[in-house]
Order: sequence, then structure tokens, then C-alpha cells
Amino acid sequence: MSPSRFSIRPTMLPLLVIGLLLAGRVGAESARFANASKARIEKGYAVVQFADGTKTMVPMASLPDEDRTFLTALSSQSPLAHGKSEVVVAKETFNVKRTIQVATVVGPLETVQLCPPSVPRNQLGATCMLYGRVHWLDIAGYPLDNASIYRVSSDVNPDRPWADPRYLQGLVTLTTTGKPPPLIHNLPPQEEDPFEWARGELRKGRPLLAALPKEIWQALPPGFVAAHPWNGGSVGHQVVINGFTWNQETKQGTFHIINSWEELLEFDLKTEAAQGGALVIEQSLSPRGEMPAPTAKEIVKTITLLRAAGKTNLYEVETNLGKRRVAATSEDGARALVENAK
Repeated sequence: MSPSRFSIRPTMLPLLVIGLLLAGRVGAESARFANASKARIEKGYAVVQFADGTKTMVPMASLPDEDRTFLTALSSQSPLAHGKSEVVVAKETFNVKRTIQVATVVGPLETVQLCPPSVPRNQLGATCMLYGRVHWLDIAGYPLDNASIYRVSSDVNPDRPWADPRYLQGLVTLTTTGKPPPLIHNLPPQEEDPFEWARGELRKGRPLLAALPKEIWQALPPGFVAAHPWNGGSVGHQVVINGFTWNQETKQGTFHIINSWEELLEFDLKTEAAQGGALVIEQSLSPRGEMPAPTAKEIVKTITLLRAAGKTNLYEVETNLGKRRVAATSEDGARALVENAK
């Protein structure tokens, strides 16, 4: 019979189709799935059944190209039916660390005390910024080992570590890595009473990162300046606050300070001694495992003109999230800046 007169009889079609499918399968088959008979791909996973009836489930992303190609073709040619089970990728969760040890109100006196760091540490040289953060993280449930701490300060001048960019970057790394990542809250720029904000954060179990500028040395025992070098700049000496007392009637109280000097690892600082910039509140840190709160939309309540400066006015804007000052050409402009901010 000549090629031009060759024809396929209907009875030959099923055999021809099977032969073509098998040929395509063999071409793409890998050794790992040589005995696979069925497959199903869903949610990034491949469920594979072998000729002996056993099954396995593998992430598609973990497979080499030839395996992914083969399983994709097999799932189309011989799909594996759904059973009663399904693939569920569980979200990793963490228990919230219980940081509050004392929370009482007796008459007008309120007392809140968080747990201390698991390891009190004595700073080396002028590394208070490092050891303050180490204590801060420790209280919140992120303890650090010695190697992680020394890695930040080992190659810098211990008397002027803040002048070395590697030291500053190391501090950032300490406070941004972790599992889950540490949840840090900055003091709101519009906050009128930083001490009241600090007490509110401590009531939530959040330790505070704070600083003692040079004026605070008047409130400490003599001799510490010589024993512990510091830069004398605006940052001063880094400390952590993990508790307070507050008398609602007298408007007086204390902040409990976690320090990094072996001779003075902790002490209470009276609020009257902390006034006037002697104690600077910087940030709070959520206990490990605390979920971020949903962000509330800021809504303007009132707008008050403070002063005009040419074509730009300075307004005080009160919202559901507090007060802030805004520079704008009009009240409508101030409202738009606040409510449309991302």
C-alpha cells in the first residue's frame, strides 16, 4: 500500500490514543514518580497516588522542573479524586507572653509592675543603647544570647559606639528580627502627656524604652558619671521602664527603671524628678505574641486656627486619635491632610 493511500480504521483509534498518551508520559517521567498512577494539584501541593495504592503529598515549589511537569500532566491525564480530607496551611501562632506581675488600685494609688528581664546585664563601656534594648526585648519575651549581643559591639569603640554605623545598624537588627517580629509602638508626636501615655502602655503589659538626658545625674547617687562613660548628648543614658505607681489625688508617683549598671540594676524614679525633660519616653514594645490592632480611620472633630503665616496657617486639629498641629492653607486643607493621610 502506498503512503498516499494509507488510512486509519476506526477500530485502531483507541489504541493509537493510548499509545500517544503513554509516549508523552514516558518522555516527562522522573525516577521519583515512576510508579505514580494518579495526581491532584491544589493550593501549591501535589497529592500523588502510586500503583500500590499509597499516597504522598509534596509542595510543588520544592520539586525540580521535570517532576512538576510530569505531575501536572499526570493530574490532567489521570486526576486523583478528592477524598474527605483537604489541604489546610495553618498560620503559625504564638502564645502571648504574660508580662504583668502586679496591677492593683488601692484607694487613689495605682501600681503596675511588669516582669524583670530574665538576665540582668551590666553594660560594657558606653553601650547603654545596646543593653537597654537587650533588657527591653527580654522583658517582652525576646531574650538574646551572648553571641547576638556581642556581635553588635565587639568591633566598635566601647567608649564611642554610637559613632560607628555598624553599631547603630546592629541595634536596628536586634529590634526588627524575631519570630514573630517585635511589635514596636512609637510615642505619638501629638501626645501632650508622654508620662500618661507611658502609664497606658504599661497597663497593657508593654515595657518602655526611655532615655535619661544629662540632667538626670542630679537624681542619681554620686560617682556614676566617672564609672560609666556616656556621650552627654541629647540621647543621654538608655534605660527601660517596666512599672509605675501613680496617685490620682496627689498627681505624684514613680517609674520603675531597669538599668544596665551592676552597681544600680534597678531603681524608682519619682515623677517630679522626671519632669522637664529629665526622662524622655521613646517607644513601647508589645509582649511577644500580641497581635497588631486594626488601624482606626482618623476622623476630624474640631479645627482651631493657631496663627497665620503668609498663605499658610497653623491649625490644631483634634481627631478621634488625639490632637496634632497641621500647616495648611485652609481648614478644608487641614481636614484633607489628616483624614486622607495614609
